[in-house]
Amino acid sequence: MKGALLLIMFTCLQVSASVYAQKKFSLDLKQTEVSNILTRIQKESDYRFFYNYSSIKKLRKVTLHVKDASINDVLEAVLGNKLPYKITADGVVFIYDQGTAQAQVPIKGKVVDTKGETLIGVSVKLQGTNIGATTNANGEFVINAPENGVLEFSYVGYEKQIVKIAGQTNLTITMVETNSNLDEIVIVGYGTAKKIDVTGSIASVKGSDIQNLPVSTVASALEGRATGVNIVRNDGTPGAAPSIRIRGTGTINDANPLVVIDGVPSNNPDALSDVNPNDIASVEILKDASSSAIYGTRAANGVVLVTTKRGTYSQKLSTSINAYTGVSKSTKYIDLLTAPDLYMLKRERYTNDGVAFEQPWEDAYYATQRTDWQKAILGSGKVNNIDVNIQGGNEASTYYFSTSFYDEKGIIDKSYFKRFSTRINSEHKIKPWLKVGQNLQVTYGENNGFNNNDSQAGLLFSALRYNPAIPTVNEDGSFGTSKVFANQLGDINNPYATIQKADAYNRKYRAVANVFAEVPIYKDLNFRVNYGFDGTINRSYSFDIQDLNQARRNPNSTLSQGEEDNYSHLLDLLLIYDKQVNKHHITFTGGYSLQSFRGSFFSAARTGYDDTSKDQRTLDNGKNLLAANGTYRDPYGLESVFARGFYDYDSRFLATLTFRADGSSKFASSNRWGYFPAFSLGWRLSNEQFMKNISWISNLKITGGWGELGNQNIDGFQYLSKIVVGNGYGTNGYTFGGNGVSGSAVIKTANPDITWERAAMTNVSVEAGFLQNKLSTTITWFDKNTKSMLVPALQIGTTGRVSAPDRNIGTMNNHGIEVDLNYQSGNEFQYSFGVNGSFIKNKVTQLYGTGAFIPSTVYGRSSQEISRTYEGQPVASFYGWKTAGLYQNQADINSDPYLTNDSRKGLIKPGDVRFVDINGDGKIDGLDRTYLGNPNPKATLGFQTKLSYKRIDLSANLAGVFGVSLYNADRMQGVDPTYSFNLYAEALNRWTGPGTSNSMPRMSLDRANDNYRTSDLFIENGNYVSLKNLTLGYTIPASIMKKATLNSLRLYVTGQNLFMITNYSGYTPELGYTNGNRQRGVDVAQYPSVRSFTFGLTLKL
Repeated sequence: MKGALLLIMFTCLQVSASVYAQKKFSLDLKQTEVSNILTRIQKESDYRFFYNYSSIKKLRKVTLHVKDASINDVLEAVLGNKLPYKITADGVVFIYDQGTAQAQVPIKGKVVDTKGETLIGVSVKLQGTNIGATTNANGEFVINAPENGVLEFSYVGYEKQIVKIAGQTNLTITMVETNSNLDEIVIVGYGTAKKIDVTGSIASVKGSDIQNLPVSTVASALEGRATGVNIVRNDGTPGAAPSIRIRGTGTINDANPLVVIDGVPSNNPDALSDVNPNDIASVEILKDASSSAIYGTRAANGVVLVTTKRGTYSQKLSTSINAYTGVSKSTKYIDLLTAPDLYMLKRERYTNDGVAFEQPWEDAYYATQRTDWQKAILGSGKVNNIDVNIQGGNEASTYYFSTSFYDEKGIIDKSYFKRFSTRINSEHKIKPWLKVGQNLQVTYGENNGFNNNDSQAGLLFSALRYNPAIPTVNEDGSFGTSKVFANQLGDINNPYATIQKADAYNRKYRAVANVFAEVPIYKDLNFRVNYGFDGTINRSYSFDIQDLNQARRNPNSTLSQGEEDNYSHLLDLLLIYDKQVNKHHITFTGGYSLQSFRGSFFSAARTGYDDTSKDQRTLDNGKNLLAANGTYRDPYGLESVFARGFYDYDSRFLATLTFRADGSSKFASSNRWGYFPAFSLGWRLSNEQFMKNISWISNLKITGGWGELGNQNIDGFQYLSKIVVGNGYGTNGYTFGGNGVSGSAVIKTANPDITWERAAMTNVSVEAGFLQNKLSTTITWFDKNTKSMLVPALQIGTTGRVSAPDRNIGTMNNHGIEVDLNYQSGNEFQYSFGVNGSFIKNKVTQLYGTGAFIPSTVYGRSSQEISRTYEGQPVASFYGWKTAGLYQNQADINSDPYLTNDSRKGLIKPGDVRFVDINGDGKIDGLDRTYLGNPNPKATLGFQTKLSYKRIDLSANLAGVFGVSLYNADRMQGVDPTYSFNLYAEALNRWTGPGTSNSMPRMSLDRANDNYRTSDLFIENGNYVSLKNLTLGYTIPASIMKKATLNSLRLYVTGQNLFMITNYSGYTPELGYTNGNRQRGVDVAQYPSVRSFTFGLTLKL
């Protein structure tokens, strides 16, 4: 493998090195203008000509007959001794006026930024001529110019510099970052566009803004940086990928956006976890229909476009080394009862209920503190990262090679994530009419994360519940256990023992490749063909060793292994037309796309291991087959035709029209094709004559658009009945005569009418720039209506084990406002600030009709769902009972109208919760449950700042969420005394008599009132503001680096999650999904957030 990579690199470096020396010309021309001859040579080769047009125009027409002639032969025949010329090594031909060539001298120099770092690719031009040059990998340039000439230096993102030569032969130029980003190039899907010309809604994040952040996935680095994008943290386990929501949750099904990496679309929700952040040039998020419609059926939830770095033509080889190392700790610990307090409160339960104490609450041994279980399992984590990249190019090729290794050890022992990745990007001008290129990414990832999303068996759940009087390890070396007194200490396992016995891993091998060729067909029309491949191989392993000493014992050692493979192939055929005629600019992109997907899965488990040593833990050595399941996932394909036209008149009036037709084999032939149109219009008022005298307005543009997008991220082939084959061991087998035999059964009926989910989007935006664009803002209003949303069909009567199919009957709405505000200025001292905010309302507008709902998973003593999705409320709304404090005395109970007809009235005691009778029938039951809160944030905010003075730089990124409710389900169990577990310390504030508490019920084993059912007692405010990143850097002076024969060295220190402002009582308010989109913001003791400090360096050779 390594040899192959080196061979590819060598090829990238060597290909077409002698293109200019070998190029021959055959021309047969009669009485032709010299300028036309030069233009033809330029079109048939990579030579570039610079000359004074008026001087060339004066030359007579030429008749030319040459065959296989060199460039020198051709120029001698055309120019003779009329005008002198010079050919540079990189194929630039300078044609001088008579008498001026001798007056020009070579001017050398170097271009740097305000920190002294070299700038590569800066354009250097002799003012008033076409003579120019470009800085190389060391920021150096050489240009022939008169001693009294004037040079212009221009570079994207920097202010143009005008420098008089004044007899100097060696120059040092310092360029300052510009205040305007209007000329920035953004990726728009199958192409690029100037930001100033875009009429859709696109958020762009530069790769430099997320480089060297200590995160395992690019998605985490985007938090707070893009308007309308909510990064939802589902789990803090190393390597865990967050969910991405663009302009809200648009469906109860898969709402993740389409991820496109270098032109290859991926259905893998973890696709961003496989990309090295330091390889990224930019990330664009397409948010509205106009910008996303080019991707049709997969764009309803938005599109994330990742563009990786490439080399530059005529760029010297440059090498960069980035490395950092750091440590991490949990940002928070939950305040729990100590053993003496727990012993006291457990005994108080029996006293309050008037019953005799049970063991172990008569044994003083359990009143002694021995273990802080959180500190026993939550330690220090470590993170290390190193990556090396090499890039450059010659006149005919570019190349970029990188390799990286990321290694993160979690704050829980044996939890880890590591990734090794290699990337090779290259591009080659094989012929004047043929350009080819490729992008290749190969990744290996491995992780182990403990179960932390299980309300009864999660590792953190166990640590928060385990009795603090039990030691981690007994004196005899055995693990402490709660398996005493018939599990009166709780039927959960020692979490420390769980970690120490753990033997598991998940491994992933992934390759993403893209190969393309581009051919000019005629003048401004190009043809491009692209082949993409995305292949993933997953392997899982878990050995659960026999343990008879724990409460939830494992009677037999068990080995489980799984294999999952997924592959996709992509073919794109594109026509690209770009034409400028006077004030009219037209761009057209049309294409045909074909993508296929296939996959397979197999898992097996065996028990009965007499020898459990490491080398014996194989499936072959297990005596008993516990399970064996395999499936060949239904292959499916997507065929597409698409077109996008862009029109610009005088940079004032803008229009974009997009159409895509998609056919998916997931649907029956009658519903297979979906058609998705979109358009947007723009008016740049600041370019109108009546705005020219308003100097303080630098830019003013109004845009608006509408379109429809689709979503096919659903289980395929639901138009057919689903049949499952059982192997005699699983639930789908049959039993005859006491023996399991294989069988098959229909488990889901067909719906031949199933089709796409569709989303209609409207977008209106105003962009403005002030004070030469130092200050800029964008305000956007959007409305997204999801139609034909797939929801589970209601089942009427008895269907046995057969489930009903999904139906296209749901609708959902997301609408809101987005605001961006940015300011940047400064010369030697540079500073910039950016604030973005998204304000979104979500509502399910149609499901089945009045009263119908979609449930989520159940939780706790009450075994009732915490979240429900139903009409008129946000998706996954919290659903349960409202409360009105506690009953303070018997008189409160006797006079409560809520209990008039309640059979439990005589069982309720002072200190119990007073639930509200919503429907007014005089009793508390399931019909009194109602909407409790919204887990979808109404507002997400981000703030970024960059400060730099000479060689010192400081950057910060904050993110915040507002208008969100969370359900602390772990706290609901953590204060429930009817369990045998440890309790939250706030249980000390329980009701002990009238007026002592109005929120924490009495200590009791009695469950008659079900005090700890799903209610608003456990709804909490989930608002927060968090300092996600703070980086301080210092660049070593260039004079020192020059002595060390190095280009540059920057040292930096970064803090991650340094502080958070929140009133939430759990580990973190950053809670994601625990039952797909049907349950969000429910705390079941997930892996906590970590605070990290890293030190790193960036060395450029």
